[in-house]
Amino acid sequence: MKRVGFFLAVLLVSSIVKAQVTIDYFLPKDIVYNKEIPAPKQFTGHEVGEWHLTHDRLYSYMVELARISDRAIWEEYGKSYEDRPLGQLIISSPENIKNIEQLRQQHLMLCDPLKSGDADIKNMPLFIKLGYGIHGNESSAQNASVLIAYYLTAAEGSKIDDLLKNIVILIDPSLNPDGMQRHSTWVNSTRSLNNNPDPNSWEFSEPWPGGRTNHYWFDLNRDYLMPQHPESAGRLEAFYRWRPNIITDHHEMGANSTFFFQPGVPGRNNTLTSAENRTLTAEIAKYHEKYLNATGSLYFSEEGYDDFYVGKGSAYPDIHGSVGILFEQAGVKGHLKETPGGLLSFPFAIKNQFTVSLSTLEAGLNMKDRLLDSQRNFYKNAIAQADKYPAKAFIFTDPSDNGKTSVFIKNLLRHQIRVFKLTRDIRKDGVDYKADNSYIVPLKQNEYWYARSLFETVKEFSDSLFYDISTWVAPMSFNIQYTVMNSIKDMEGLAGKEILQSPLPEGSLIASKDSYAYLFEWNEYFAPKALYKLQNEGIIARVSTNKFVCDEGKVNKEFSYGTILIPASGHNMTKDDLFNLMESVAKECGITIYGVSTGFTPEGIDLGSNAFTVLQKPSVIMFVGDGSNSSEAGEIWHLFDTRFNVPVTMVSPSKAGTLNLNRYNVLIITGSPEVSSVTIENIKAWNRKGGTIIAYAGGNTWLSKNKLAEIEFVPASVSHVKNGVYVDRAADNLAQQIPGSIFETKLDLSHPLCYGYTRNILPVFKSDAVAVNKDPNVYNNPVSYTSDPLLSGYCTKENIERIKGTSFASVHGDRVISIYDDANFRAIWYGTNKIFLNAVFFGQMIVSK
Repeated sequence: MKRVGFFLAVLLVSSIVKAQVTIDYFLPKDIVYNKEIPAPKQFTGHEVGEWHLTHDRLYSYMVELARISDRAIWEEYGKSYEDRPLGQLIISSPENIKNIEQLRQQHLMLCDPLKSGDADIKNMPLFIKLGYGIHGNESSAQNASVLIAYYLTAAEGSKIDDLLKNIVILIDPSLNPDGMQRHSTWVNSTRSLNNNPDPNSWEFSEPWPGGRTNHYWFDLNRDYLMPQHPESAGRLEAFYRWRPNIITDHHEMGANSTFFFQPGVPGRNNTLTSAENRTLTAEIAKYHEKYLNATGSLYFSEEGYDDFYVGKGSAYPDIHGSVGILFEQAGVKGHLKETPGGLLSFPFAIKNQFTVSLSTLEAGLNMKDRLLDSQRNFYKNAIAQADKYPAKAFIFTDPSDNGKTSVFIKNLLRHQIRVFKLTRDIRKDGVDYKADNSYIVPLKQNEYWYARSLFETVKEFSDSLFYDISTWVAPMSFNIQYTVMNSIKDMEGLAGKEILQSPLPEGSLIASKDSYAYLFEWNEYFAPKALYKLQNEGIIARVSTNKFVCDEGKVNKEFSYGTILIPASGHNMTKDDLFNLMESVAKECGITIYGVSTGFTPEGIDLGSNAFTVLQKPSVIMFVGDGSNSSEAGEIWHLFDTRFNVPVTMVSPSKAGTLNLNRYNVLIITGSPEVSSVTIENIKAWNRKGGTIIAYAGGNTWLSKNKLAEIEFVPASVSHVKNGVYVDRAADNLAQQIPGSIFETKLDLSHPLCYGYTRNILPVFKSDAVAVNKDPNVYNNPVSYTSDPLLSGYCTKENIERIKGTSFASVHGDRVISIYDDANFRAIWYGTNKIFLNAVFFGQMIVSK
């Protein structure tokens, strides 16, 4: 017996080292499976967990199950940036699948208070979405999806029949296919046949930027708020198409952890989510507890994570009548890894994800009627609460920027928030809201709670700790003027035609073919796209550094700082060709271009004045790779590539020594890229010859360290807790940080970094406590925090004192520019994009004299 035990132990260790187990390790016991349905190994050629599935194999397996099984269909809802399919395998009983559209339409009635009373919930199925791996390198999630798909399509017996009769399951096997492919390629290519669990192994050293993020290095789990990426936009459309009652969000955390399931930290819920939602979450958690107890897996709950930020995958459902559930499994990020708690294997991590998928389904089955009724009541209560709430609507406008307003409305409509045109002009809180360019969002609508979340500011909190950001006021992020309407009487007749599709800005050319010159203003969001397109065609452009007035023909208006001038002569094309180009650019970019017949102006500078500066076309280089900040670099790459069609050359710092910097005229620094002292001297020489250096957010520490600028950082705030206890030390320190809040800045509208802004007050987003004193030269501080800067979000009094009057953006000598905070935050902070773009297009003009 001792020899038998010894050999069993040897076999167990061998299987762990090989990280190879059979499917029986995962699946429930005493279940018969349909042999017509291929198990994952039959399709992929390896056991689950032996290798990391690549996205193409995962997708193909799901499609194959849909082809073979009468329980399943595949629905595609989009494509990733790298053109990988996004979709979900929809599984239910054969009868439900035959009538799936009818069941979907019946289910949607629950979210319409005018129809939900007619819904017979006892005879309706529940809808559950299982979402796996929005972070591409949290791969136990995606690899678990094949197990649950196989189980639901192949298992036989009364238990599975009852489950499928009462539930429609939507399996989203890979929420981030591009990141998944990047990660799986790495860990498979570095895997040894005999797994080496040493944490120092190359397998666990995923190269920059890692597989967590999407193609442009964005964390897609932060993109639900105002979706900017095709993965999120498609997923949001799918959410509203199906309105699942439960949505699971499967993640991984550090390898030294165990397993987390919600509820999160008590008291750190968003105040706009209901008590009923928290109760349901807690009751569902009992099923996870039961299942994980049965497997012997360690777990925890009610600590570490919270649902305050509703822009995450597990929190977004909570404010839309569903129940979002976050799961966090200790991540292997490979195949087998040593941890203080012992060896952590990839199959074990997959099994935990599969186990809680099963517990979720059992919870849904047993709580079906209650969950359906909760969804119905959520929307009924929304209308009732809207009647009681003091605020009745929000109105907004931005007459100087149609492009940005269009994008803002598009994002509201994605969340099924109803928007209407104003029927008449109104003046409110010192702002004129003109009927032709202003809109109203009444709060008495189905998405009452989410509309409030997007428009309301908040400065008071029950807790000083946040897992993510503390505020997200959407009109502030777009720098759009808005105000609340509290009087029903003032609203009478104010809401006109409902906006069902975001109004696209109609570009126009107001000119004749014999124009003397063309002009367009810089206030429109897509003006930089127009300028770069013209420059790319060889057009010589100038920018105004002062105001002027044109008064002739159809052009009778004042033009401000930053107006772009295109003389009709001096280009390698005919006047007719130039006219046609201007017309094409105006329409493509949604801007108005004006033609004038003379260079003389009745007021201000003439068109031939030296106050018009000739502009070079930006040729941009940015350091990426180890040391650089991937999220900030990704935001910049995405901004250039997807919105303005401006190429950016991304170069590893290791190649900096061999670069010919003279090919470029703009250098962008994020993070702290490691370059040699010789390279630093080359950059200084290049700058003296006319190159522009832009240090972005954390890149300013690099700028200061390498003596490219003198930056005086304000000392960090320290905790003043006098009677603290040891266990609270980390929390006390975190309370001194700024988790993500909105602050007010003041602009010098005449400065090139502020061209295109029409108001001298600008909301900005700040996600750390870094503060920088103003430059001694008063003209070098075009954007600075006001004396009472906090607009919304959490910030200690000490940090408010540190921040007020400090600089958001400054310049140092000739063409060295610092932007100290993230002006392109998560691609949603449209309002401050212009400061960054101005640094790129106009930084060449900025000199110290």
